[in-house]
Amino acid sequence: MSQKMPPRILILGGYGNAGLLVARFLLQESNAQIVIAGRNLSRAQQTVAELNSEFETDRVSSKQADAANKISLEAAFADIDIVVVASSTADYVGNVAESALAVGCDYLDLQLSSPQKLAVLDALREEIEGKERCFITDGGFHPGVPAAMVRYVAPKFDVLEVAHVSSTFQLNWQALQFSDSTLAEFMDELNHFNPLIFKNKEWVTMSLNTSLKVDFGDRFGERYCRPIFLEELRLLPAMIPSLNETGFYISGFNWMTDYVVMPIAFVMLRVFGQKAKLPMGKVFSWSLKKFSLPPFGAILQLEARGLKDKKNRCLQMQLRHDDVYALTAVPVVACLLQYLNGDIRRPGLWFQADLVEPVQFLTDIEKLGINVDLIDSLSDQLILQDT
Repeated sequence: MSQKMPPRILILGGYGNAGLLVARFLLQESNAQIVIAGRNLSRAQQTVAELNSEFETDRVSSKQADAANKISLEAAFADIDIVVVASSTADYVGNVAESALAVGCDYLDLQLSSPQKLAVLDALREEIEGKERCFITDGGFHPGVPAAMVRYVAPKFDVLEVAHVSSTFQLNWQALQFSDSTLAEFMDELNHFNPLIFKNKEWVTMSLNTSLKVDFGDRFGERYCRPIFLEELRLLPAMIPSLNETGFYISGFNWMTDYVVMPIAFVMLRVFGQKAKLPMGKVFSWSLKKFSLPPFGAILQLEARGLKDKKNRCLQMQLRHDDVYALTAVPVVACLLQYLNGDIRRPGLWFQADLVEPVQFLTDIEKLGINVDLIDSLSDQLILQDT
């Protein structure tokens, strides 16, 4: 009997902040052959040399792939099982997805979520299903994890009524470098800000002044978080019929970014559109680097309320790590481990948080180094208010 060949995973942007961590964890946790790809072949080759040396292996190789060039992409994807898109190439999501379909490989992206990206992928849904490919979008930690957290705690209630997921993070932005395309994607996310939550059994657009007061514990304390819609949440009311209220909320960055730069950016993007993306992205980056102070780290927190054995119950789940890029990469790897095992690979277009089996997903996330706590909480901090 012939031995099954190891899966081949190409990481587009594998020499970037998150892509490199995905490669490292995959080398640690699987027998996959890893291909580091991107426009800059010399950077890809340098990364390959470092990874092969670090892991004492020859499982890592490089390819040149330009997201703007479908011929380049199809050549790079030709012998690949799944493409992991970790590059800032949202403008070329159609090229990448269509090239994957053309050569017959699967797809997972951990790019910032945007209506533009999701519309392009949704337009390909019929072809994805017809060619029996598995396409996974909105990988990472937000989006990527919140809906999975809600799905994880739902069986712990007889009736789950309220589930809010919130996030706060402070990075040492001075230590990070961003490409122009990444800065433009930040502005895209700001431009598509959508304060939509599920409340009283219906989706409601909240005012920009709506906030949720969340206690993140000793390190970050209490913070006001604003609602921002994640598409992965849309299916939760159908999955959990008792759910009355759910949403995702995020805290700000720092006083300069939140109260000066972002309001200006809103106006500039409305007035000048695409022309404002890069200049405002650079101002945004400057404000993050200049005004963000320690403590550094990232937290993703779920607070859920409902009934268990006819008694009120409140559960809190918290995921935290000092490195936000680890918190981005680890859930992608946890998803890929289920994919490689064949547990979740099925034809169609899926959101990471809706596709994964949540118990194994959270188990693997903790195994890979993310702190995961689940506690019963009697306090009730789930208070929406206008500030």
